[in-house]
Amino acid sequence: MDTSPTIVLILLILVRAQQTIISQDVSLFSGTLRSNLDPFDEHSDKDCWDVLERCHLTTVLQGSLQRSEGPHEIKLDMPISQTGSLSAGERQLVAMARAILRRSNVVILDEATSQIDSDLDDQVRYPCCAFPFLPFPDLSVFI
Repeated sequence: MDTSPTIVLILLILVRAQQTIISQDVSLFSGTLRSNLDPFDEHSDKDCWDVLERCHLTTVLQGSLQRSEGPHEIKLDMPISQTGSLSAGERQLVAMARAILRRSNVVILDEATSQIDSDLDDQVRYPCCAFPFLPFPDLSVFI
């Protein structure tokens, strides 16, 4: 019995588990901010807040909340819908935060910051792409 297809399949699954692709059109799940960042509940609240800060999501979401009606405080259990609760740029930042939180070794950005303004784009790309200052030492980024 030849087991090589099984071995290849296992290796393929392992490689895919270590990479994340963030596209131009990001889809989120209906649920909470936390369930979109950490769908398998593998990380602490502290880790979630840390990645939100690194991806500048706390600043962006705070600005959005202040322009909207309702509560003006960012919480991990704040509700998120698939389309309406976050702008396209905010959805892209959530996807980027999820990739960093799950510690993907390879992150492929397919125009992943196309929906955010240029100042925020620079702030987000610089930490990911500035090699000597990379805050994520095991991360390879392809843009």
